[in-house]
Amino acid sequence: MSKDQLMPPNEHACRRRQFLKTSVITAVGVSGCLSDNSGSPADSATHSPETQPITSQTSDGSEPVNIVSLSVTDYIVYALAGVHPHVHRRKDKQYLTLSVNSALSRDTIQNQLRVNIDGESVPLAESQPVRWRNETIDIAFAVSKTETFDSGYILYDQKKRQSLSKTILTRLNTPPVFEVSELSVSPRELRAGTQREVTVSFTLTNIGDGRGTLGASLSGNSTSGSQTVTATLDSDSERNVTQNTRVIGRNDTVTIRLDWGVDEWMADISIIGTPIGSQTSTPAPK
Repeated sequence: MSKDQLMPPNEHACRRRQFLKTSVITAVGVSGCLSDNSGSPADSATHSPETQPITSQTSDGSEPVNIVSLSVTDYIVYALAGVHPHVHRRKDKQYLTLSVNSALSRDTIQNQLRVNIDGESVPLAESQPVRWRNETIDIAFAVSKTETFDSGYILYDQKKRQSLSKTILTRLNTPPVFEVSELSVSPRELRAGTQREVTVSFTLTNIGDGRGTLGASLSGNSTSGSQTVTATLDSDSERNVTQNTRVIGRNDTVTIRLDWGVDEWMADISIIGTPIGSQTSTPAPK
């Protein structure tokens, strides 16, 4: 069972509704990653029209900084050891990510970019997302899942640049809350020297108030990195998730690891027999 479990579904929903009575909220969610991006036709039906890309000059006026989109997600994919995609996620946290086009360095932008919600500065996420094709520089901020918010805005170079839209605030106020259970891997044995796909499966439940996407990192022993597993669920729903990964029959066991940020699960696959194609010597008769 995941450490992300907060409380039974009915109790969680009741407490959350009581807590939200103080604010007016319209429930929305887009595939677990709700974003403000005026350039995306697919999102036009759910995004506030007042949100527009921003062009901000740096303090010396030399380079533009364009914030092209905002998104809210339940996890971040960052570069583990600077190379491998890996999921970052913390209990009771969600991530407001700003995607920026600029010739400036990530460090320069990160030092100047700020998010303020209800008068409080929002901290940066512990790990920062990486766009593997380097299309944008993405800066993520860690926002509480257990509080509700009325307003917020973005600052760059200590100047207010844009208010957070009603759509973004609604998504922050109605986050998903995931449980991961009933994990298994098949098969549990593999002949030495062979390569094959094994299947990891688990039950995913969303006991939160909004639609969302769980991200997890799945690794075996065929590569030095991991693959990202994602699954999207509506509020108060459940589904079985399966994912294949390739393993190689070497040593005594192969360890499969599924890491979803707030917890991880490991299982061993036993290696049996001798490698295919190997020859054994027959003792000479006495």
